[in-house]
Amino acid sequence: MTEQQAPAVRRLEALVERVAPRDPARWEARPPLRRGRQVSVSRARQLRATVKQLAAAVEHEGMPEGCGRSAKRLLSPQAVDAFLELAGEGVFRDPRKPGLVGTPLSWPSRATLRDCLKILGEEADVAVVLPRVARESGAERVSERQAAAVYRKLADWAARSPADAQSARALAVVGVILDTGMQTGAMVSRTLDDLELEPGRIRAVYHTQNAAHLPIVEATLPLRPGTVEALRQWLGFRDGLVAGLEGSDHGALWVTVAATTTGYGEDGEPLTYEAGMPLRAWGFREGHQRAIERLNAVLAGQWEQAELGPWVPLPTTPEALRRAVDVEALVPELAEVRGRFDEPVERPPRWADGPHPGVPGFAVHGRESTYRNYRCRCEACWKAASAANAAYRALRRG
Repeated sequence: MTEQQAPAVRRLEALVERVAPRDPARWEARPPLRRGRQVSVSRARQLRATVKQLAAAVEHEGMPEGCGRSAKRLLSPQAVDAFLELAGEGVFRDPRKPGLVGTPLSWPSRATLRDCLKILGEEADVAVVLPRVARESGAERVSERQAAAVYRKLADWAARSPADAQSARALAVVGVILDTGMQTGAMVSRTLDDLELEPGRIRAVYHTQNAAHLPIVEATLPLRPGTVEALRQWLGFRDGLVAGLEGSDHGALWVTVAATTTGYGEDGEPLTYEAGMPLRAWGFREGHQRAIERLNAVLAGQWEQAELGPWVPLPTTPEALRRAVDVEALVPELAEVRGRFDEPVERPPRWADGPHPGVPGFAVHGRESTYRNYRCRCEACWKAASAANAAYRALRRG
């Protein structure tokens, strides 16, 4: 924090530091959020990024005047509305990456920004009114036909020996994902003990998304010959990278291929994460994206369009690539776990019947809050919400 920052930004930074301290020694003892949960590592990173964007926003001419004086002003409906519109257009992207500034945010990124604003409001004891963010319909995925054709190409490249460690790792990662459909967290946690190269098998782990109460499913799955060869090539590079570290082999299957700076120490010297160290989830995604962009450039020039149809670039996220895999067909136990609670469960109505379906009897009609909070679409509530929206727009123009 610096003295030049707006009071609202200093307040929000202090709140984030309380629930997500940067000091590793304080991390385990961090207090929960007001909603009752501790923040995860990824959520902590998202909250800090949101506050950083808010710090840039208070100086922007498109924001309401004086919004940086307090957290209540900065998280007011008018300021939040303007912030989300500007941030969605990419105005507050990291200036150290000029190529991204002005690039609109994806729908998932907008939804994450919205969620972080809600959390900041709860911690600052400010009621934040947020617009609903519609997520894109349909998920990016690779067709089964293209996945099979891509696999054949990757197997050929693996057999010819990749030129560098990053290419070798990318070929091996893509092969394992297409053979197992494992999620990023499970991929990053794989060790040498999970891999049996000679029989061509790997121990796979699956978590059911948004269902922490369901058991983790483990299965030992076969690997195709192309994937085995890609892994064999990667392990050759891996051994050389790990040999440069002090101490014994840590055993992680996926490791970094180059040293990276992870921050700065108290003396101002950069903190380095050496090549050969276990790859983390963030680095796994970043490395995968860079490697797939290179593969796309090569594949596009070698694609037999007459035989295989139009070339569709491979998605640059591991999650999108694994959607080409029918995981439940590979692991029937996973299908059983996921379908265990598919039967409809009767729940009591949330509210008693009111004068309008789904709206509680105590709700007062003709108010904007009834339209937004209880989704009442009667004429009185609709007119109140329309008038409020018109007032917000006038304030922003004014």
